[in-house]
Amino acid sequence: MLDRLDGMFALAILDTRAGRLLLARDGPGMKPLYLAETRHGFLFASEAKALFASGLATPAPDPAAMDTYLAAGFVPAPMSMFRGARKLQAGRYVVAERGRLREGTFWRLRYREGAAPRTDAEYGEELEELLGRAVRSHLAADVPVGAFLSGGWDSSLTTTLAAGMAGARLKTFSIVFPEDPGMDESRFSRLMANRLGTDHSEIEYRTSQLPEILPRLIRHLEEPCTTAPAGVVYQLASLAARHVKTVISGEGADELFGGYEWVRLESPYLIRKTMPRWVFRQLAPWCPHRRLRKLMRILGTEEDRMADAEWRRFLLPRVKRALLKPEFQNGGPDLEPVLVHDEVLASCSDSLQRRLAVDFTGRLADGILFLSDKVSMAHSLEVRMPFLDRAVVDFALGLPSRLKVRRGREKRVLAEIARRRLPKEIAERRKHGLGYPRGAWKNKAVIGFARQVLLDSKGSPFRRASIEKILATWPTHSGNAHNLNTLVFLQSWWNEFIS
Repeated sequence: MLDRLDGMFALAILDTRAGRLLLARDGPGMKPLYLAETRHGFLFASEAKALFASGLATPAPDPAAMDTYLAAGFVPAPMSMFRGARKLQAGRYVVAERGRLREGTFWRLRYREGAAPRTDAEYGEELEELLGRAVRSHLAADVPVGAFLSGGWDSSLTTTLAAGMAGARLKTFSIVFPEDPGMDESRFSRLMANRLGTDHSEIEYRTSQLPEILPRLIRHLEEPCTTAPAGVVYQLASLAARHVKTVISGEGADELFGGYEWVRLESPYLIRKTMPRWVFRQLAPWCPHRRLRKLMRILGTEEDRMADAEWRRFLLPRVKRALLKPEFQNGGPDLEPVLVHDEVLASCSDSLQRRLAVDFTGRLADGILFLSDKVSMAHSLEVRMPFLDRAVVDFALGLPSRLKVRRGREKRVLAEIARRRLPKEIAERRKHGLGYPRGAWKNKAVIGFARQVLLDSKGSPFRRASIEKILATWPTHSGNAHNLNTLVFLQSWWNEFIS
């Protein structure tokens, strides 16, 4: 019956007559599920803390997961940060019966040829209808349902549809960045709220709040994750939870319809075909600029799907070796666990589909959705995602690539709907991702907090000399701010669960 379910779930069904336990996790990966096989029996829970609370498992670090986290910014299933525990992969099931486990896949992202060709307008009309049905089903609840509203296309479209269907005045919520006008989207979210007549609430996020929020974040996340600004999402969820128990959001649209800048960049893949790749690998160490070195790495990888993974890389292998103590270096898997699965790859008919699959099956499932669920549930808030409704996902998997990215513009099919349904100021906006305020990791309070976490903790997986070297030149030679963010999250996780 698993392939007939629609929506988010991590489920357990115990058949006492047959002596059979069925566990499963939804296809996109909206809900997490942890498993552990111990000498005392088979454990499962929606939180790792529950495994340890049983007294049958103890938290211990997994060096392989640490290695991949430092490379990717998240821990992809089936890995977890705890040795002996694992996460069930999205779209997978486990059956425990007669003392044995068997596993299988009931859903996997696969692209397919669409039905009879249609005009661009017809595709847009179909998507709008499907999205409308999804929003209507997501509004079904015993309590009022609100909406996250950023002022971008995705949340504005779902909020527009919800406002027209809600039985009462829809409550909407957004984040404000008073320290960074360039990051702040409040003028657009207010424009949408005023146009739709929603009951709109805002909450500020200030850089100095991160030291206070981070310990609570780590406790709820249970694993370090930096694919999205966890502190910002935590603040937004805390606001919404004061007013409603459930909200809808626009998650999933970027990964299905091509919303990220990197998926429209074809030139590196064309260059890869013109020269021997060993040339780029030889040039990489000699490039003076960080961005140019990254480009050389992308051009020099053997496989296209490895090049895809390099776009999203955080720390290089040599940097990880310099940072980690010897006992946590095991020649780890690096980015191997985030590569597109062979069956998914076989369904891709072009480069765009392959790159969207990288984000959907990895960064979305085990990064963004993982973080969203953990942070929202920390406030007893349920986040529902109409773009990940089964019918919408199926539509996206059969949609021609030209209606996703064309002529350097992202999400073309959504652009058509946006022009009809949204104010001109929003419909003509380019993608504006959610992040921390710029310069957040150069803030004095945050730097002081980072020093305290990284240097004053009782135990650490890092070499102290390497951390001191990084901090000595920070923020003058800061490079990628997410590198420091990545290290602080890992050390905070260590302090909470290992030390």
